[in-house]
Amino acid sequence: MIRTALSNPYLVVVICLAITVMGFFTYTKIPADLLPQFDTSAVQIVCFYPGMPPEVMEKDIMSRLQRWTGQSVGIEHQEAKAMQGVCIVKDFFREGIPMSDAMSQVSSYAMSDMFYLPPGTIPPMVMPFDPTASVPLCLVVVSNPKMDEQELYDIAYYELRNKLQSIQGVIAPAVYGGKLRRVLAYVYPEKLEAHGLSLLDVQEALLKQNVLIPAGSIKVGLQELQIFTNANVEKWEELNNAPIKSIPGQSPVLMRDIGYVNGKAAQIQTNVVRVNGSRKAYIPIYRQPGANTISIVKQIKKQLRDIEERLKVERSEDPKMESLVLSVAMDQSLGVEQGNRSLQIAAGLGAVLAGLVVLLFLRSIRFTVIIVLAIPLAILTAIFAMYFTNDSINAMTLGGLALAIGILVDQSIVVLENIVRHAQMGKEPKEAALEGTSEVAVPMFVATATFAIVFFPVVFLSGLAKFLFTPLAVAASIAIFTSYILAITLVPAYCAKFLRKRSDSQEAASQHRSNQGAAGVIARTYKLLLQRLLSVRYLVVLAAGAAFIIAVLLMTRYMGRELFPQVDSGQISIFVRMPTGTRIEETEKRVQEIEKVIISLIGEPDPGFAVGKETNPNSNLQLLVSNIGVLMDWPAAYTPNTGSMDTFMLLQTKSKSDKPAIFQYVQQLRKQLITKFPDVEFAFDTGGMMTAALNMGEPSPIHFQIQSSNL
Repeated sequence: MIRTALSNPYLVVVICLAITVMGFFTYTKIPADLLPQFDTSAVQIVCFYPGMPPEVMEKDIMSRLQRWTGQSVGIEHQEAKAMQGVCIVKDFFREGIPMSDAMSQVSSYAMSDMFYLPPGTIPPMVMPFDPTASVPLCLVVVSNPKMDEQELYDIAYYELRNKLQSIQGVIAPAVYGGKLRRVLAYVYPEKLEAHGLSLLDVQEALLKQNVLIPAGSIKVGLQELQIFTNANVEKWEELNNAPIKSIPGQSPVLMRDIGYVNGKAAQIQTNVVRVNGSRKAYIPIYRQPGANTISIVKQIKKQLRDIEERLKVERSEDPKMESLVLSVAMDQSLGVEQGNRSLQIAAGLGAVLAGLVVLLFLRSIRFTVIIVLAIPLAILTAIFAMYFTNDSINAMTLGGLALAIGILVDQSIVVLENIVRHAQMGKEPKEAALEGTSEVAVPMFVATATFAIVFFPVVFLSGLAKFLFTPLAVAASIAIFTSYILAITLVPAYCAKFLRKRSDSQEAASQHRSNQGAAGVIARTYKLLLQRLLSVRYLVVLAAGAAFIIAVLLMTRYMGRELFPQVDSGQISIFVRMPTGTRIEETEKRVQEIEKVIISLIGEPDPGFAVGKETNPNSNLQLLVSNIGVLMDWPAAYTPNTGSMDTFMLLQTKSKSDKPAIFQYVQQLRKQLITKFPDVEFAFDTGGMMTAALNMGEPSPIHFQIQSSNL
């Protein structure tokens, strides 16, 4: 390889240029996220039976689904939750089970179980579930001061949701907040009784008067026409004239005789969303497995304005649409981007400092350039390889690359110094490059293998540790081996071309002599210190052993142990639980009081801060979202709330350097809230996406499970 590089220097240059081009190209395509992708499959089953009590949902539906889908090959464990009219079953599979296999197995078993479920059960819906992406990437908030909650929900559900799902990698599963528009029939009990009718009679009559039945087709001449028996009313007001009961010899009893129909009514509200103190609606945005977090949010922000303009054009007949505002809140990609950027800056500073140290000791810009050049080439090669191994740019891979920077420089320095030494012996540049590189190639390979072998135990890891540290090991190992190849190809080819036998070698020799003064002082000092230490070598060994034991004792007794340190994500999640059975209206009143406590401590919400329009510089609160209760439908699968007594609150701070950290706010809030609301339970989470990913989608790392057949 060394001879080939020296014989074909232009080939080496072309390969380096190819690495640069392909590396930058794949850098623009490779996904960016906070943590590596967890490839363990999980499937979520959601089943509905409107109005069914939680106890019945658990025993007759949820437990059956667990037993049937638990027969799938590769099941590791199951989690399930039952609420009124809704149950959610999550099947977690072992490593190595593809998502397609997991989905097909669970779907087959769930559909087979339909025969045994209570009559009237809505067929279960099976969908993939990513336990490390349980926190939404952002919230798309729908606000309009001129619209009521029904109109906000209609825009979010029927207009905005479908348009958002067309964005690549986006999952927009449900709408939170707002009121669901319904056509409701109201009856007067005394009039109903006077006509000898019941509620079921009214329901059956209205259903019969509002039907659409295909009646086949008719062939007339050269045409064939479809026939429909269409008894659907065009306007809901017409239902007031629907006959409810026919009496021989008398006029039929109409709906208006016993009550009325209201087409502008709303379903009884069980979910309320408050954003900065006012009722609104929002859509949580999740990412599909393997999607690019930063890219998704950027696309949403880019297309949201177009979607808003398009909605205003499509519904231009409604003057209220001019006040419609679609905005992005609780943007998680900012933390991902900031964390990755910090690691990139740290790695870049490390490379620059390494280059300055090399320049300080070599005192040659030409030699420094070739050594420092190995750093970006090795990193770009690692990114190119990660793209084809389905890895991403994340905190772990960037950490692995930053860890390897020092090693990348060492290998090129060793080769360069040995080539210069041979040149000082009077050899031709090409000969010096060949012999100097050949002498150190094998020892350097052993050293490179030693560095890389440190990461070998990663192959024995499993679960979360494997998911976290395997990409780190892959990134670092690829960069280290690439650096070795560059050191034995690019460096000798460069030296053979630019190292001169007389001028450069003499210059290097003179520099070497000029450094003898400083180097001699260091060498003599080290020699004197070493001689003294060798004279008391047993005492040195005992002191080192004692220091090691003391360090271990201090570490085990006084240092905490954590997989990851606490993360100040600038966000706080507060889980609030009122006494069981609390009405949603009362829960909202208490939440308003809790919001006042939060605002008094952190400041008034300032949503304009995210777009550079700060209106309250003294406040450190950017956004305050309160999600009260739960809609017993699709949203139930994506919320920690289980009833009208539950609320989860999301706080987004400005993360100002002169303000307290998130953890200090949590300590103060915990004291104040528990004191002012002794009958309310509170739980706090500050980790955001990081905590959710490490806890497999759960808000806390420790769970207490109570199991019994009769609780």
